Amino acid sequence: MSAQATRFGRQVIEVLDSFDFDRVHGVMESLSWTWANLDRVPTRAELVTEARRLLEELDGRPGVHGSGGLRASYKEDGTLSLKFILCESWSDLGEDGP
Repeated sequence: MSAQATRFGRQVIEVLDSFDFDRVHGVMESLSWTWANLDRVPTRAELVTEARRLLEELDGRPGVHGSGGLRASYKEDGTLSLKFILCESWSDLGEDGP
């Protein structure tokens, strides 16, 4: 296993250990926020499993993966993050925009 893979694995553990899954689960319960593949609010354990999957999918490469309100991202500078997105709005016109 490469040093980068070992470092990334430690980052995944650190992010999962510091994320407030109880708080997210409470919000999802209060909003009756269901996941389509479950047709119910996920359990805390299911949230952890999905978060781990999203983080590990990044595999130390810059990008973003999200599902069910969870969003994992890995930046060029080596920052790994996990968020629970309740509401978001943005626009990216890029170079082709008016």
